Amino acid sequence: MQEDQQIGRERSIIFSIYLVAVFLNAFVDLGHKIIIQNTIFMIYGEQTQLILTAIVNAMILVPFILLFTVSGYLSDKFAKTNIMRASAFAAVLITLAITYCYYHGEYIFAFGFTLLLATQSAIYSPAKMGYIKECLSKAGLSKGNAYHSSVVLIAILMGTVFFSYLFEVYLGTLQLETPEEILMQIAPVGWVLVGLSLVEFLATLGVRFYPIKLSEVEFSIKKLASFHYLANNLKAMRNNEIVWYSILGTAIFWGMSQNLVAVIPAHAKVNFGVESPLVVNAMLASSVIGIMIGAFISGRKSLNFIRVNNIYTGSTMITICAILVPIVSSLSFIPNSSALIIVTAVILLFGVGAGMMIVPLNALMQAHSPEDGLGSMLAGKNWLQNIAMIGLLALTMLLAKLSFDSQFILYLNAAIAVVGFTIVLKKLKTIL
Repeated sequence: MQEDQQIGRERSIIFSIYLVAVFLNAFVDLGHKIIIQNTIFMIYGEQTQLILTAIVNAMILVPFILLFTVSGYLSDKFAKTNIMRASAFAAVLITLAITYCYYHGEYIFAFGFTLLLATQSAIYSPAKMGYIKECLSKAGLSKGNAYHSSVVLIAILMGTVFFSYLFEVYLGTLQLETPEEILMQIAPVGWVLVGLSLVEFLATLGVRFYPIKLSEVEFSIKKLASFHYLANNLKAMRNNEIVWYSILGTAIFWGMSQNLVAVIPAHAKVNFGVESPLVVNAMLASSVIGIMIGAFISGRKSLNFIRVNNIYTGSTMITICAILVPIVSSLSFIPNSSALIIVTAVILLFGVGAGMMIVPLNALMQAHSPEDGLGSMLAGKNWLQNIAMIGLLALTMLLAKLSFDSQFILYLNAAIAVVGFTIVLKKLKTIL
């Protein structure tokens, strides 16, 4: 008994070190993105801003789609700790190159390094997610996923504020006219990225390997090029209904969230007369705070097992909130200021529902995946989520180009929630 408690304490310490690495990975990736996006915002007009910002976000999502098979294979074939360490070391090298670009005003190359940094994250992702089960076992999956989700979301919130603050401090009141000049002015921020990446790498050295069954399948470039691996991995996910519908549920949410991020700024400006980017960002940030609250609630209620009821509660909250956002916006008898507060509160509750749903869905998917195939399943989850995000973002852009307003797109988002979650919940109810 005492030995089991000792093992439990040791794994808790190792998992805490792991969470430090997870936090810094998200923090650094977001930091460079914030620098590039703020540079775009300061220099370019509206149309160019939209195009370049869309490209930046696509560069972050695309590696997760293209490297779906490779990242899953690496995570299943090799120790997840080794993948994490190699990826973290790669981040140190990439941030050094980014810092060089900042100091020399190499805007195009700095912009391009966003793709390389995202590539590092795409390879990192299945290994770091799979390590939760490896370190905490099935019994700790819900709690581990709750901590992981909360840490990533905290990194997103803190990173947005921290790097925006550094950007403004170094830029000051200077009126610079080119992106190259801005990068040279804020160049010392690059050393912050390097320093944080180095700490992340050191944290991965403190993460312990726990013996598990590793895949013995050999990798084939020919099979990769012919999409054989992609087809097999999708087939493996599809054949495991619990895994498939768990992944589908998370993909629906992340696709909807990408849609909201794209639509809410324009929607707030047209319907509530909002002119301040800070107010818009506060609205969107409320959903992140909500996800943290929901993840905490779900993890607290599922300390030693997966509470499936949280999936139903969370998805119902998401659907109701998705419907309420455009409805509240259309009520003319509510003053703009009051409607803005109500919609922000609804977005917060949207996030709470998402946090409550995502934690048990992720835990279900991991618990029902084979140990030597977990990496592929996690990579597949990333792939489908990113396909959903890019797909709904592309649909939003198409509808906007066809002159459909934000109100219509938000109602469409609600319809996707109703149809998608109804299918997922109905199926999970029959197989669980």
